[in-house]
Amino acid sequence: MKKTEHLCVSDLQKHLIDLANCEHGADLLDLLRAVFESRLKYTDCIIINRYKYRYYETIATTNDQFSDKMWSECSLFTQTAEHGYAICRYPQQIEELEFSITYSIQTLKLKNSLLFSVNTHFDKGIIIFTNVDAQQCEQFINSDTIKIFLQQAFYTLINHVKLAKQTNKALSLTHRFTTLSNLFKEYGSEWFWRLNPLMVFESINNIETIGNVYDQLFIGHKIEHIITDNEKQNTEKWQQFNQLIDDRNDFHDFEFEVEADKNFWVILTGKPLYDKLGNFLGYMGLAKNITTSKQREFALQAQTLRAEEASQTKSKFLRVMSHEIRTPIHAVMGMIELLLDTELSPEQQQLVNYANSSTEILYGLITDVLDFSKIESGTVSCLKKPFDIKLLTENIVGQLNIVEKSDDILFTTHIDTQIPQYVVGDEYRLGQVLFNVISNAFKYTVNGQINLNVVLQNEQLVFEVKDSGIGIAKKHLDLIFKPFSQVNDSINRKSEGVGLGLSISKNLLGIMRGDITVDTQLGLGSTFTISIPFEEAHVSDIVDNVIHKQSALTILVAEDNKTNQVLIKAYLEKLNHKVTLANHGHEAIDLFSRKKFDLVLMDIMMPEMDGLTAAEYIRDELVSDVPIYALTANAEKDNKASCFKVGMNKVLTKPIKFQELEAALKGLFPR
Repeated sequence: MKKTEHLCVSDLQKHLIDLANCEHGADLLDLLRAVFESRLKYTDCIIINRYKYRYYETIATTNDQFSDKMWSECSLFTQTAEHGYAICRYPQQIEELEFSITYSIQTLKLKNSLLFSVNTHFDKGIIIFTNVDAQQCEQFINSDTIKIFLQQAFYTLINHVKLAKQTNKALSLTHRFTTLSNLFKEYGSEWFWRLNPLMVFESINNIETIGNVYDQLFIGHKIEHIITDNEKQNTEKWQQFNQLIDDRNDFHDFEFEVEADKNFWVILTGKPLYDKLGNFLGYMGLAKNITTSKQREFALQAQTLRAEEASQTKSKFLRVMSHEIRTPIHAVMGMIELLLDTELSPEQQQLVNYANSSTEILYGLITDVLDFSKIESGTVSCLKKPFDIKLLTENIVGQLNIVEKSDDILFTTHIDTQIPQYVVGDEYRLGQVLFNVISNAFKYTVNGQINLNVVLQNEQLVFEVKDSGIGIAKKHLDLIFKPFSQVNDSINRKSEGVGLGLSISKNLLGIMRGDITVDTQLGLGSTFTISIPFEEAHVSDIVDNVIHKQSALTILVAEDNKTNQVLIKAYLEKLNHKVTLANHGHEAIDLFSRKKFDLVLMDIMMPEMDGLTAAEYIRDELVSDVPIYALTANAEKDNKASCFKVGMNKVLTKPIKFQELEAALKGLFPR
């Protein structure tokens, strides 16, 4: 059967001409987008080139998040180099691609990705297309003309990169020589010096004529004879300097500390001298006393070190407090989940649902406060998973009906029938926003009515909260979304709170690519409109609540908190597994060495011996390959990396849901 090309030869020729006209990497990326617009849909294009051993560097990208990033070698890249391409499928392989980035990117939302190998005589690169349609890839990867075009695009980009580096180097040299030529004119405190062929100072031209300290210390000495003991210990620095001298190269801004009654710092810039016959005569150049600037530099370094130590102390404190505060919250959420699985009356079921929703919102609030460093750096992220939007709304409304119940306020809700039961988003963050906004409506409405209307508008899920309360003056509208700000900040104000609710809500909606607006009039009430992108959940994404039968496992659970022990034990026994409990790492090791287990669930933070140390001991000293799953409240990438480093197989994040635990145990069998 004749092969059908994805890009015809005439189009290839035209696009190769367009490539030659690209002046910058951005032009090249735009051309790729234009050429592949109808052939391959993708979100971002990242072009990486091998940088030293086992690493790649980003040389062009459509997404600034990937700029200046280093990528470590991984099996995907090896597969790409061997076969010319690789399809990174979601979700099995995508985590490997994300982890290959040496500096974590918090907001990655990668799905299927396509990788192409591209090479020149000296360079080995990979072109990555993210979030592609897997079906489109099949034809795309088999097209010879596509491969030729991508190869030529990489070759063109490499030339651009090299030209840019050469240009920058030339400009840098030009700037440096211009600076050197103006040194003496600009700085009267600088002085000339000269070294003979033996690298001994033979002249110092300084404005001081009487008691010249530079003459006394420098004349007749080599540089290595006038430096301090601290300088002599910096052998690598002086080896590099001596190599420059041996190679007769120029040197610029070379700093060192001089031994004297009161030590001082100088900076030297010099170049070699030759006679007409090319004989080496020594070096000459300019020098300057930089003691004052070095003292400022050292003071800044000390201040930075103290700040880093304080930051580390704060981070350690937050990690410990995160564990101590989250632990009882996890237990409460787990117990409620177990309670929901018992026989309850309709009224009890409703009350427990309200309690469950409240604890999840509380957990979200605690997480925000404890993850203070994440909030400061703007790295708080939101989940995208299916949830029951109607149940979430009903639970929040039910809670407020109980907490804010008033005979003087009529609270009504309406949910558009066009809205499906399950949508994709962050249930907890959205619940937190809705709870904040509707609570404010109750807070500032003495009597009248409050309406919640949920509709679909222009691919947006819109929540409209309308009240007949006191309203807000136009001059105060700028305050309501600022942190720690309230319209009435007097100490005897009627409404409680610290003024964070609406500020947090606006920031969370921004992360969810949503928005919040307000239409208000003093004395007549307010209407807050919340909008987030609408995405209906696919049936295959909705978690099945049916308990699947599995072979009984013998499981060791290392957990220091008694309530969590009860919770995890209840979950596992509900799945017909046999459970043995350990209170800390030492006890876990002792039990593991005396009894056969199919799985170990290991809490990370425990007294006497932590989970990481215990897991490492099991792997290295007991030489066991029994699966070990980490239990942690901190699921950041660096924490996960620490778990995998000591040989753990999987990381389970607290609070652990029954369905998540069940899914994690699938595929395990008695040993």
